[in-house]
Amino acid sequence: MQNSPPVEIVHELSQQELAGLQSCFLEMLKDFDRVCSKYGLCYMAAGGTALGAVRHKGFIPWDDDVDILMPHEDLKKFCKIFDEALGSKYEMTSPNSKYQLESMISAIYRKNTLKASFSDYNTPFPKGVHMDIFPVEAVPMNPVVRGVKGGWSMVLQYIAVSTLFFRYRNKKKKEFFYQTTAGKINYRIRCTVGFFFSFRCYEKWGNAFDRFVQWHRPSDLWAVPTDTKHYFGHIMPKSVYYPPVKGVFEDFEINLPHNPDAYLKNQYGDYMLIPPEEDREKHYSVGFSLNVEEDLKKGRDIYK
Repeated sequence: MQNSPPVEIVHELSQQELAGLQSCFLEMLKDFDRVCSKYGLCYMAAGGTALGAVRHKGFIPWDDDVDILMPHEDLKKFCKIFDEALGSKYEMTSPNSKYQLESMISAIYRKNTLKASFSDYNTPFPKGVHMDIFPVEAVPMNPVVRGVKGGWSMVLQYIAVSTLFFRYRNKKKKEFFYQTTAGKINYRIRCTVGFFFSFRCYEKWGNAFDRFVQWHRPSDLWAVPTDTKHYFGHIMPKSVYYPPVKGVFEDFEINLPHNPDAYLKNQYGDYMLIPPEEDREKHYSVGFSLNVEEDLKKGRDIYK
């Protein structure tokens, strides 16, 4: 595993800032839920957001991000209505759309905020407080076809991520990865693969992956190929995901996968077990502000 990024770059949230961030996320979730309900779009809480709803009836106390699942066709529709429905308050990144491609995962960002990840701080992408939207894909029922498609999908994904990594490599990232032998090897492989395939820009590789991973034939199996376990990590019966069910999340109800228990066991195993503090997931950010304009007027250094 990597050590923490260099302390002169990253910002660790105070408890007060975390509370403010979660309040911002809650407003974003309500806006997103309202728009999806209005336009008849399917979504489900994912990862720690779904776990928080089941285990804590809201945010995991230390959680500093929000994850959403959307069937790919619903995500395409969401991209088409985004500007009209949410564009005054938010901006978006998404593959194969009129928006920038920041990764294979779509995201919506709250304007006038700052919470840039360490890997994105020197990129032209939006850097506000954001929710990730993971497309849910149907996968082939035939295990041989599924294996071939999944294998090639992971190759394309690795190429896309590596070309993006190579495009925005810099000294600070290199120092971070070079803290360990494994990190040094990972950095060199990423840069080598990224350089080798940089004859084609990372946007084209990312869009190619996004198109290839889709499966438009009937299937009773769904997966989330852009999640941390990639194509094969979350292949489950469609009935685990769909149709969504409601779950309490703070002071409103959020959509959850149809079988939250099966979904969360696949993700976390014994998901009701509270992990020790040292094993709790933490996302380092480069700067933090929930109101950039106001903080800058007051002379605050939002990048520390």
